[in-house]
Amino acid sequence: MQPLSIIAYFDSRLGHEKQTRGILQALAEITEISVVHKKVLISPSVYLKNWAAYSFSFLQPVREENESPAVDLIMGTGTHTHIPMLLDKKSRNIHSGHQVRVVTCMTPDVLLRNKFDLCCIPRHDEPAAEGNVFVTLGPPTTVKYEGRQQSDRGLILVGGLDAKSHVWKSEEVVAQIQIIIAKNPAVHWTVSSSPRTPEETCQELAKLAASMRQLSFYRSQDTPAGWVEKEYALNGTAWVTGDSISMVYEALSAGCSVGILPVEWLQQGNKFQKSLAILHEKKMIVDFNEWQSGAKMPVPLAEPFNEGERCAREILRRWWPERLCEDSLK
Repeated sequence: MQPLSIIAYFDSRLGHEKQTRGILQALAEITEISVVHKKVLISPSVYLKNWAAYSFSFLQPVREENESPAVDLIMGTGTHTHIPMLLDKKSRNIHSGHQVRVVTCMTPDVLLRNKFDLCCIPRHDEPAAEGNVFVTLGPPTTVKYEGRQQSDRGLILVGGLDAKSHVWKSEEVVAQIQIIIAKNPAVHWTVSSSPRTPEETCQELAKLAASMRQLSFYRSQDTPAGWVEKEYALNGTAWVTGDSISMVYEALSAGCSVGILPVEWLQQGNKFQKSLAILHEKKMIVDFNEWQSGAKMPVPLAEPFNEGERCAREILRRWWPERLCEDSLK
């Protein structure tokens, strides 16, 4: 069987890239694939030019790419990848005679929604039930369960400023971390900031770490690529501030027992809140305040949480089911 030929579009935003790579990683574990990476620019002028090119393409066929190899699947995440992917698909379908499928990992613009063959959309976006929509519990990630977590190690991931979504209170976050450490004196805790963490919060966390043998603090800019993924794999418990929703899903995918450090939301019912409410309803996370009142940390799922694999299997189920049979023979 020939490798599944894929073009993956990336917009240089790490969160978007991880979602696409999470599905690619899962596909590669099921069937043989070959991937070509394409970068798109995040620029208002380029975005407008892409829209103009897309609109014009309905009046005149897209130019043919010379000797373009056959492609089975085009994938990407992020608004700026959508029109380049659709233009690419249209060109290849017109000129190659080989049907290309195009998949995105988020809700596209309403004018483009029915142009995608599949949209993998998180439940908190409340997508309409359509034939080209596959609802996920959360975004796909590159993190996987490895079964190496240690019960005497804990991870605390601290977010930070976002003027559009929440109020950041350094004193409260640091006080919550102190309580967690005091209640778990036998656990060694690793705390990491994020690029959004204010300097005053970092300074307070550094002071706290200097005063406690069981606490290590790392600034995000001082950690190498892949550092947090290695930490997920080793720490049995992870506490994450509620604004760092992607890290919540990464910790769950790694198999950590996950707690949430609350933030003060500016707008009630935002998608972060909805996402956390869904996870709370499913007893996959615990809120700091209810934990402090006696609630237990959640037990990790019996089956590894892997949205990337669910999306990959849905893609193959729809168009290449024979490749799922190939996986069963491994």
